[in-house]
Amino acid sequence: MTNRTAVALLALVLTAAPSAAEVEPALSAEVGSPLKVSANVGIRIGIGTVAVDETDSGRGLLLQAQPGLGGIAFNVGWTPVALPAWGTQAVGFAVKARYLRSWGDPWGGLEPDQDYVGGEVALAWIVKVSVGVLTRVGSGDGKKTTFTWSVGVGI
Repeated sequence: MTNRTAVALLALVLTAAPSAAEVEPALSAEVGSPLKVSANVGIRIGIGTVAVDETDSGRGLLLQAQPGLGGIAFNVGWTPVALPAWGTQAVGFAVKARYLRSWGDPWGGLEPDQDYVGGEVALAWIVKVSVGVLTRVGSGDGKKTTFTWSVGVGI
């Protein structure tokens, strides 16, 4: 994905959010493969309300950056279920598209300086657990396909 495409996609996503959307932090500290130890920093933009009391429905768009010792990942996802009062990293479910750039000595047998794209699902109930599958883009050494996993806690 080129920088221009990534910026255009991010602009489209951000402008598509309703003006009255609830925005909340989505923060967690995680350990997993291939990033090793990482910090997941992002936001959830709430989309829709519960008709009875006009509270956030928990559905929303998730935007995250996840720098770690073994690389960095960028996620764009959808949370069909979340309890916003607790924070999306404490209680919820998310489906995400993921871009990963490896560096250093990543876990999972990946070589450094490789780009991967794919998907991930995350489930959180106090402890966040996620799994995913990524495919290398471009040429290079190392694995063509890798499985990702992480376990973390919301902060």
